[in-house]
Amino acid sequence: MFAFISILLVLAGVLLIAAVLIQPSKGQGLTAGMGGVSGQISGMFGARRTTDFLQKFTIGLAIGIFVVAILVNKFFLPTVTTGGTDERAPITTGAAKPVAQPLPQSAPAQGTQAQPQQQAQPQQK
Repeated sequence: MFAFISILLVLAGVLLIAAVLIQPSKGQGLTAGMGGVSGQISGMFGARRTTDFLQKFTIGLAIGIFVVAILVNKFFLPTVTTGGTDERAPITTGAAKPVAQPLPQSAPAQGTQAQPQQQAQPQQK
């Protein structure tokens, strides 16, 4: 079920992008580069009706994506109940802890000379 809703959200996102790009702009906008798709649509339905429909469709689609994303986050992600409260289960549960790697020695920056480190020598008496 989670995978189906995730795919649905991706398709709705692509449709939202297309709806935004098709909308007529004050200038030529991006639709002129796509062969005037907006002009063809407005020729079918009339310019004013097409603009109103695209605006309402875009707003409705954006609100729908927002609501579905919140519902998926609330009801479909795994939770762990500890001490009477629900918490999200970490993704790394049961994974081995990474081993700390020593940092590599870095070369001195260009234009500066490296100072040789002096080793403490025993004093002679």
